[in-house]
This record gives sequence, C-alpha cells and structure tokens, in this order.
Amino acid sequence: MKYEAFRLVLLLIQNFIGGIMKEILVKLKQKYKQFQDGSNINLRGDLIIISGVNGSGKSQLIDVISGNSEIPENTHPLDMEKYEIKRMLKINDNEIKKEEIFRRTFKDNYKIKNFQSPEPKNLKWHKEMAWKYFSSEQAWRDISGFDKAKGIVENSLINKGFQAKPEWNSSMKNNTNTGISKEEFIKVLPDNFIWEPDDLFGSQIEDIFYNFCAKRANEESRCGREGIKFNEEEYLKNAPWKILNNLFEKLNFKYRFLEDYTYDTPNIVEDIILYPIKNDKTLDFNSPRFLEDLSDGEKAIISLTFASLNESRRPIEKILLLDEYDNTLNPSLTQSLFEVIEEFFIKKGVIVIMTTHSPVTISLAPDYASYYEMFKQDNASPKILKVQKDEYTELSTAYKKYYDKIKEQKNRIENLEKENKELEEYSNDQKILFVEDTYTQIYKVAWLKLHNIQTTEDSLEMDFENNAKFRIYSKESKDSLRGFLSNRFMDEYNNKRIVGLFDFDDAYKQSFCQLKTNGNQEVKWSKAKGNVKTGLYKVREKYENISAMVLPVPSFRSEIAKENFSINRLEVELLLSDDSIRKIYHGNEICTERVIGNIIIPKICNKANFWKKTLELETEDFRAFAPLFTRINELLNIQDDTMISFMECDSSNEKE
Repeated sequence: MKYEAFRLVLLLIQNFIGGIMKEILVKLKQKYKQFQDGSNINLRGDLIIISGVNGSGKSQLIDVISGNSEIPENTHPLDMEKYEIKRMLKINDNEIKKEEIFRRTFKDNYKIKNFQSPEPKNLKWHKEMAWKYFSSEQAWRDISGFDKAKGIVENSLINKGFQAKPEWNSSMKNNTNTGISKEEFIKVLPDNFIWEPDDLFGSQIEDIFYNFCAKRANEESRCGREGIKFNEEEYLKNAPWKILNNLFEKLNFKYRFLEDYTYDTPNIVEDIILYPIKNDKTLDFNSPRFLEDLSDGEKAIISLTFASLNESRRPIEKILLLDEYDNTLNPSLTQSLFEVIEEFFIKKGVIVIMTTHSPVTISLAPDYASYYEMFKQDNASPKILKVQKDEYTELSTAYKKYYDKIKEQKNRIENLEKENKELEEYSNDQKILFVEDTYTQIYKVAWLKLHNIQTTEDSLEMDFENNAKFRIYSKESKDSLRGFLSNRFMDEYNNKRIVGLFDFDDAYKQSFCQLKTNGNQEVKWSKAKGNVKTGLYKVREKYENISAMVLPVPSFRSEIAKENFSINRLEVELLLSDDSIRKIYHGNEICTERVIGNIIIPKICNKANFWKKTLELETEDFRAFAPLFTRINELLNIQDDTMISFMECDSSNEKE
C-alpha cells in the first residue's frame, strides 16, 4: 500500500513539472509460456525499445501486453478465446481495453495489397453492412477479421441499455437475448462508424481517399447552400494524399501520389497510383509504382503511414506494438521509421513498444526513447531490466557516424570516389606512409628541405614524387587510420611495406595503444619499441610489413611526454620550434594555448595554409623531423644516404 501511495504521488509530481511519463503496468492472471502466473511487468516511456538474445521472451512479452498470442489466419471467432491471455493492463492507472492495442510484425508487410478502385460508400452503407451481419446470428458468429468493428457495435448497444446477445461473444453465453430493430440499430451506432477489417495497417488507402473526396464534395455543397465561400486550399491541407506526399518528400522516397483527386458521384475520377519522380520533380506517368514493387522496408514504412490516417475514424489507439518490425530496414529506413512513429503516433499520445535485435535501431533511436533488456530465467518469468542511455553511447556514436556518412548521398559518393582514386594511386606504390593529418604537404616540405631539394608551392608534389622512395597519403583521422591498420584482411597489402603514423597526443593512449581488435577476431601487434625521441612503434604479427608509430618528441617538447602533463599534444607542426613558428608569422598571428605554468604550446590557426609558410624556413628549422624520417626509413626498409644529419645533442626520457 505504501508503495502504491508513493507511486501515485510520484506520478502527480511528474504531471505537475511538465507531463506524466507514461507508465505501463501489466499483471498476468495465468501462466503463459515463460511468464509465470502473477507476473508483474512495469515499463515506462513514450517509445520503449526492448532488446535481448533469441529466446529471451521478447515476442512472448508482446503477446502478454496485447492480451493475445498470435492468431492464425482464418481462425473462427468462437475459437479465438483459446488465444486470449488473461491479464490486466493499465497506463498510469487507467485500464486499457484490447481494442485499444494494435500489434504489427514485419511479416504483415509481405501481404500488403495493391491499390484498388474504391467502392462508393457512405456512412449509412457502413451501418447497413454491420446490420447485415448482426441481424443473422450465424453470420455474426462466422464473420472473421472484423473483431474491432464488432466490438464497437456491441459496446454501443450495451451503453444504450441493450443487453448482450449470447452470440455477440463466446464469453457472454449466459446473457439473455434482447431484440433490436434495424432502425434502432442504425440510430445507436456512432455517427462516424466504419465497418472495416481489423487490419488497420493494410492497404485501405483507396477508402481513405474516397471518404475524403466524398466529404469534401458534401462540404462544398453545404457551403453553396449556405452562401459561404468554400476554402479549398485550407481544406486540402488535411487531404490524405497531401499528408503522404509530404511524408514521402521528408523521407526522400522517390515517388508520390497526385497533387489532388476529384470526386464525380459516385466515384473518384483518377486512379490511385504511385508515380516515380523525374529529375525535374514532375511525375513519370509512364512508369507507375505498385506496392508489390517496393522494397520490404518501404512497405513497412508506408504500411504505418496508411494506418495513421485511419485514426480519426475509429477508437484512438493507446498502444502500438511493433514486434521486430525493423527486420527489413536499412539504417536510412530505420531513421524514417522513427520519424513516422514520432509524427503519427507519439505526438498523438500513442505509446510505442518495439522489440528488436538490431543495434542500428538502438543506436538511431531518438533521445526520449526508453531502453529495456530481457533475460530468460529457469523456472521464473523473464527478467526485464531498464538500461540507462549511456550504456549505448559508444554504439550510438559508431552507428550515427556511419548513418551520417551514407545519409548525404552526394557527399558520400564524392568521398568514396576520392578514396577509390587514392586507392588506385597507391595500388602500385610499394612503400607507403599513412598519416592521420588531413594535409600531408608539411611532411613533404620537411623531407625535401632535409634533402637540400628546393621546391615551390606549385612544384611540391612533383618534387617529392620524383625524389622520395615512398609515398604519403592521408587517412584524415586517427579513427580511420586505426581502423585501416587493424583490418583483419590485409592480404592485398602483403607485397607492400606500410607505416601508419599517429600524433603523440590522445592517439598515443586511445589509438596507438588500442591497436588490438577488429570484429570478433583479435589482431595482434608486437610490443611497443623505441622511445619518445625516435618514436614508439608496433608491428603486426601476421603482416610484419605493416607497422604503426607515433611522432618522436624532440627535447624542446619533452614536457609533452611526461605522464603528469595535463595535455599530451604533439602534432606534426610542433616538430618545428617556437622560434621557427615565430619566423613564419613574423611574431604575429600565432594562436597559442597555455597549458601549465609558464609552458605555452603553440596552436596553428590555419593548417590548410600553414605548410605554405614553411617553405620560407631553412633546413635547420626542420632538424626535429630527422628522427621521424629515420624511423620511417627503418620501418619501410629504405636506405637513405642523402638526408642531412644533425649532431644530436637532444636528450629525451625513455618511454616504453
């Protein structure tokens, strides 16, 4: 009792501070598979994502929440009782009926029908169809797939004082029978009653379009009779084809419905068809798209959008259950699924509960999602534990980074073409240095200076290519460089010698030191060798021709390599001394960053153009680059007798 009182107070407080977090309470009143009789399930949130290994009970949980195990097709209404699961379900202490819960799996989309020409119908037609079945005891029992419509009929009659017939529901067999005339029956039903199948997610778009067109025609007639101007533009904002076309545009789907449909009693004039969009944004009427032509993932998204448009014509759903609905979705469509869920369900107060096996779904979920994981237990109900969002931070970062790459197709194409071009360029190179820097020019300037080769801004690339015995390529980030070097499959590089060069900063601790695994198999590297003066390095055990190293730390930057230093940051530009950097900028325009005490670490403001200024420097200014190229020559097995050597008077701390 104390717990219940405390929970109610908590809900009131949440409501006061800006809205109740929806709480779902389920109490099982029978044993169901892994779930024991009396099991209590507590979930919170507007969008609830449940994961777990196969066999953990996720689909069983969906059964329990829905109140039914999955019902086979063509099941007789009198046989449906055996699929019912006795349980109590509440949202924030309000009991929820079964007809307010809708369930969907990815399998349902395989049966999605194509568009058909809508039959002329009006509200009276729907009520008369319901009477057609209701007036025949046998027909009312035998009709399948209309349980929700039948439920509306039965509840409407009971609310108006009519007693339930025994044939209404197999659980009401002991109730007395009270007759009702057709006129009374039609009068009792709600004004907006629709006689339609239970599958709210199937292709009923033709009926939705038809009803909107008929309603618009009636509204135009009413305005004409009353002398009121009909606002066509405002009315069309809520047209179902407008809503769907706007959604398709937002999701970057390459097809649309027509901009408008006209009603000529008793039919819609135009065919309801999807048309591809041409490059000039017009519709291609010569190549209509049919639902069966769409991908399974597109069917899943469209199926939900169709369902959402039915909401105004039926009892509002409280819970949408999606059981592994994302099985057919790629990352782009997963993002689209969440947009549809938010726009058409979450914003309308519907709780969405998803089960999934997909790390993509977990990682791309919106920030307000709640996460749970399920665990199978022996002789006990599955354990359902809430997961804090930070548990998935690393997963979300990785997948969102990947999704952001492929989302912008134009940029993705350009980047892949650039990578492939570079791959072609260094496919014939036998000795390659990969760096994490975006700009490789400063390495080339330094190498040429140390070999007494004069160069200019225009001739730099050609001068380096004609004289150096290795090539330099950018991987643009430490993560890309680490991923490349740790790739398990490097057979195509087995005839080359490769060195990956990391900055001596976070890369030393987070990248260079983490050259361990890729996928499920471990990639082994030898222990780090050398010291901070010559640059630590590692060699892959399977591919000994592939090495990794960090920038050597010159004596004038020795503080950077100390463990107690607050920021270990040595980028290639800092192999130049502070005096050399001042010479470039003539004492001005140097961005600096104070680290500790009196030590100031220069920070280059514009790296894209910095290398051009280094062309002004003398060979002596590049002396700290000599240990770097010495180590690179060693790892690439290059004999270099032409590089200028300096009398080494630097002293550095050994650092294994």
